[in-house]
Amino acid sequence: MQAYWHEGPTEVSINALCARSGVSKPSLYRAFGGEDGLTRAALTAYSQQVLAEVLAILDAPDGFDAALEGLVHYASESPLSDPGCLFVKMRAARERFGPQTQDLIDALGEGAIAAYVAFLDAARARGEWAGRVPTDLAARYLAAQIEAALARRAAGVPPDEVRAVLSLALSVLTAPDR
Repeated sequence: MQAYWHEGPTEVSINALCARSGVSKPSLYRAFGGEDGLTRAALTAYSQQVLAEVLAILDAPDGFDAALEGLVHYASESPLSDPGCLFVKMRAARERFGPQTQDLIDALGEGAIAAYVAFLDAARARGEWAGRVPTDLAARYLAAQIEAALARRAAGVPPDEVRAVLSLALSVLTAPDR
């Protein structure tokens, strides 16, 4: 997971992973069923360890504006975001992975949208977000902005610049006429 995340999921060969971990290629294939199983396992571990942080931000009891600020902080300043996002990187290269990994990429993407929809619906129910656009559209916008910020982090854009651009992008959700 770390190699795929930090170096890029399409930049690390199975041979290099075997050499680093001291595992033979046949052992790796027995354990994971092949490269598709390995990339799926890496993305599964990433989702449990890192993407869970985003869900925790959305579920925090501090309210809508605080959650948006938490997302901005996570995407722009969290050490977890320094190398960008493995999920974003894998989704950008989706066609280069096997069917198991592609299915997981799709499921995680749908899960993220569902989580953003639930977050926005809850904020609307509490009167914190009136939303002048359909919730699904706002959720997709929110996801796209977070992904773009994480991609900028991976590209080496300074955190303060990522923060400024993401804050501006998300300001449409917190505008006074919300």
